[in-house]
Amino acid sequence: MPIDFSELDPKTRALLEDRYGINSKKGSWRWIAIALVVVGAPWLFWSAWHHSNPEIRTTLVSFRQIDEKSIEITFDLGRRKPSQSLKCTVIARDFDKNVVGELEISVPGSARSLQRQSATIPTRLRAVSAEIIRCIP
Repeated sequence: MPIDFSELDPKTRALLEDRYGINSKKGSWRWIAIALVVVGAPWLFWSAWHHSNPEIRTTLVSFRQIDEKSIEITFDLGRRKPSQSLKCTVIARDFDKNVVGELEISVPGSARSLQRQSATIPTRLRAVSAEIIRCIP
């Protein structure tokens, strides 16, 4: 039930309206909120879609030590434009997580958007893991 201060004298009415947050400018904050929703919701949906569907996506499948001076890496490469050629940088790390080998792989365009790539990374010391650093057009 709404509160009605109309029967009170103006001074008391103003005091009670101020105390209980009753404002004669009803709903002005609602227009600000509606404007923020109208502008913010489309941006939020675009931002979520854009960042969850990157142009290039890589997934490490496996790595396997071949010998003391090399390691093999296998990864999946997904891209929105399959005909686009890429350069991918992969590295090998030793037990202390130091980079002991690096290789840049050229990946030509393809008819398929998802491709599996394998490469052998030459190392200066024994490697225990490998990873994909980046793939750029």
